Amino acid sequence: MTVTQQTENYKVIRLLKAYRETGDRRAIERIFAMHGRILNHIVHRYSNISGEPYEDLSQVGYVGLLKAVNGYKIDSSARFSSYAYAMIDGELRHHFRDTGLVKKPRWARSLYAQISESTARLTAELARPPLIEEIAEDVNVTPEGVVEVMKLFLDTNVSSLDAPVGGSEGDEPNFSVIKNLQYEAFSLPIEDRILLEHSLESLSELQQKVVYLFFYKDLSQTEIGKRLGLPQRKISRIVASATKTLKEKLTQRQ
Repeated sequence: MTVTQQTENYKVIRLLKAYRETGDRRAIERIFAMHGRILNHIVHRYSNISGEPYEDLSQVGYVGLLKAVNGYKIDSSARFSSYAYAMIDGELRHHFRDTGLVKKPRWARSLYAQISESTARLTAELARPPLIEEIAEDVNVTPEGVVEVMKLFLDTNVSSLDAPVGGSEGDEPNFSVIKNLQYEAFSLPIEDRILLEHSLESLSELQQKVVYLFFYKDLSQTEIGKRLGLPQRKISRIVASATKTLKEKLTQRQ
């Protein structure tokens, strides 16, 4: 451990003692600020891998950092920053392991959350596990579609839509049967969402970020430019080119 690292670790230990002994919130806020770069580095890495919004994963990362604050032993030979890194990384891994979100498309995560919520609520209402048909009617998706979404999350061998079928026939979910039972006004049918999000994969990483912020987060082009460090005029061109590419892809798939 270098002199600089020792000095920094000593500062953290003093802040930890202040927080634990007096409950000083300013101390913990200072610790969070000192380790923001580590947290941002880990969260960005997992956000890029999983496609999960950075803001959502940041909350998970902060839980790991808080656990590091509460669990670090003052007399430990390891630096707090190393311990914090391990705790933040572990919390995010635990999050993905429990929720099964790694490499799952956004539409699937959203629909699986609806199915899970519906299953829990109907179980309480009916005093028994609901039938697939009952869940399907509740979430407005075909029974076959409900089964395929559940298979996507419960089968650990399935990691992405583009993964080749490995093993016996039928291992990979059949996404073509995931459809809405009834049309819903002002809502894009699930089959069209699947088609749209699959087409998004043809865009560059920058185009995907801009499209996500513009259409999903409803940010203005000026706001997106500030967030990405790009001029508004460039963001406008990216939106136009990405929209053109998506239109061409969707037309080809119809």
